[in-house]
Amino acid sequence: MRPTALIAAVALGLLVTACDDGTDVTTERVEQVRAAAEHAGLDGAVADVLALAARGATATYQVTYEGADGAELVVSQAPPDRRVDVVTAGLIVESQVVRAGVAYRCALPEGGRAGDPLECTRTHGAVQLPGTFTAEALSAFSDALIESADELDLTVETRTIADAEATCLVAAPAGGTELDGTGPGVDTICLSAEGAQLLVDAGGERVVASAYSTDVPEGTFDV
Repeated sequence: MRPTALIAAVALGLLVTACDDGTDVTTERVEQVRAAAEHAGLDGAVADVLALAARGATATYQVTYEGADGAELVVSQAPPDRRVDVVTAGLIVESQVVRAGVAYRCALPEGGRAGDPLECTRTHGAVQLPGTFTAEALSAFSDALIESADELDLTVETRTIADAEATCLVAAPAGGTELDGTGPGVDTICLSAEGAQLLVDAGGERVVASAYSTDVPEGTFDV
């Protein structure tokens, strides 16, 4: 697998990684991530991006991602509570919620239509909540960067996404590839100041935030 394809696979895996156990990522954990990256020889700016990703697990935010056919994915997080809603035409048609350590899946009742109340049931399975890095996923991502560091050109840049300033890590094959984020073999991950994923453009797949806020409306995690 080419190096950027490896980064793409890990990045897209991070985007759909569950974090429903309520585990806190402390300042100590953030510093451990940064120190490990620097010890492996990664540039300080790249290490900072990995540390920022770690910080995102304890951040409070709400982010909307553009979906297919006009659908949207709304991710809300106020640890330990997390929620992801599938929204069609402004109406929630499916939800996954982690509240006080208990996971729920919510869907329209049989024969229901968009706008009808959802039926929620407890679930023991993992709830996939995009936009969150678990410690395991972050470790895998860091390892992938470290193992491929000699084969990659890694740069860090700032962009504006969903009216928020984002820090972006751009990975491209070493050897003079133009790092403009659009050329072949270029993969990009962008994080908000709180560590939320605002853009993953990797392996031919693109997920981008259309709205972002550090405020989560009251009642968001009610089921």
